[in-house]
Amino acid sequence: MINGLNKRLHASRKKNNLSRKQVAELIGVSDSALGLYESGYRNPSLTTLVKLAAVYKVTTDYLLGCEASPSDMLSLSGLSPEQKKVLTLTAKCFRENQ
Repeated sequence: MINGLNKRLHASRKKNNLSRKQVAELIGVSDSALGLYESGYRNPSLTTLVKLAAVYKVTTDYLLGCEASPSDMLSLSGLSPEQKKVLTLTAKCFRENQ
């Protein structure tokens, strides 16, 4: 089992105010399968994991525990390519000057 995946799945579903039944219908699995994912008895397939990430508006890396929580992430959506470049360079400067 993937360490902590079940907890992140459950927390993401609750954060989005969705029932297990709603999510199961959105991603095309049974309610009981989703329950098995959230209880840690079964891991979702890669395809299902991608669908879950899309429904919960998080990355698969977050669900797998490879990155910080979504609240720690900075969204660049809605920014122009120039603005994204400026922020990327600014972050690079902060990393290099720690």
